[in-house]
Amino acid sequence: MFLRYSRLALLILISLICCISCKKDASGKKNLTSGEGSLEEVKYAQGFTIACHTSYTRVTVYNPWKKGEIYKTYYLIKEENQEVPEDGICVRIPIKSMVANSSTYLGFLDLLEETEKITGVCNSDYIYNRNVLTNIDKGITLDVGDSYNLDMEQIILLNPDIVMTSAYEGIDENSRRMEQLGIPVVYNIEWQEADLLGRAEWIKFIGAFFDKSALSDSIFSAIERRYMEIKNNLTHSHTCPTILSGQDYRGTWYMPAGRSYNAQLFRDAKGCYYYDNDSTHEGSIPNTMEEALIHFSDADIWIGVQAHSLNELASLNSKYTLFKAFKNKNVFNYNNRVTPKGGNDYWETGIARPDLLLCDMIKILHPEALPAYELTFTKQLISD
Repeated sequence: MFLRYSRLALLILISLICCISCKKDASGKKNLTSGEGSLEEVKYAQGFTIACHTSYTRVTVYNPWKKGEIYKTYYLIKEENQEVPEDGICVRIPIKSMVANSSTYLGFLDLLEETEKITGVCNSDYIYNRNVLTNIDKGITLDVGDSYNLDMEQIILLNPDIVMTSAYEGIDENSRRMEQLGIPVVYNIEWQEADLLGRAEWIKFIGAFFDKSALSDSIFSAIERRYMEIKNNLTHSHTCPTILSGQDYRGTWYMPAGRSYNAQLFRDAKGCYYYDNDSTHEGSIPNTMEEALIHFSDADIWIGVQAHSLNELASLNSKYTLFKAFKNKNVFNYNNRVTPKGGNDYWETGIARPDLLLCDMIKILHPEALPAYELTFTKQLISD
């Protein structure tokens, strides 16, 4: 046990010496300022900006809980000893290894063909990506624990170029410890975007760390173009099926708020949604079962349940059988692409490909508009 922790102490010391060298190179360069630089186009996302300077690229992440406030700044350099301002974290690119503490990044990394750079993941049972799962089986990619309780010793042994993580209204203890060890923590807050294309645009953020800005721009432009084409092709639809979303959880039924990405998806797919006119909330609106029955009992389509069959859904709460969508068997979950252990591609590819989410929703609401299309993420419930 003593030898184990002696080795760990040595690794920590080495990590500190090696990883803070970039910051030491930047110290004393007080004549440098961050400035604006040449801003890259970010059309939909509100959470980050990218600015190109002569010797570095500045990536800024904004605080979603305090509008306008900078959360973190990263200076991406291609050569050692390059001068950067002192108000951010220095990262040499392209990165060669990373720990991803959320599966929501995997869809972007797959599109960028960079899943091989993932040396560590969290909660591997909930991963869907085949490449990542193969590397986990081979021992190339390691499970570093729960995203809220990381195996710090394992992360130090991996010595990744970055650890990409989500922020939850503050820097958590895990992130604080990694930063103290000199491991760059990169905050990806795509989940706070209220716009579907805004979430997908975070591929530009990830692409910058792999020095693939041109490719990420091209990928996003193709996704945006397809999304808008599919949306605009519905302009002549004269029907507007009504929608019910989610299900009761411990006495509360959370419905997408009017400014949420789900409500946007319903609108773009020409669906009618009760909270569509709500212009004040971006997250969700709590309802009781009684309120759900009052406002949604006659909804044509029920989307996003957790159950795998109509029988299972009815067994959870007999009141579910009172909804018109249940009676007509127009109930759908997001479990069309899942692994036996619980990995779900809706939370991976679905984040990066809103055009496929839109196709799914249109196929459900207006099947005649996409006669040859087969559902990607959603699945219609049947009786056992």
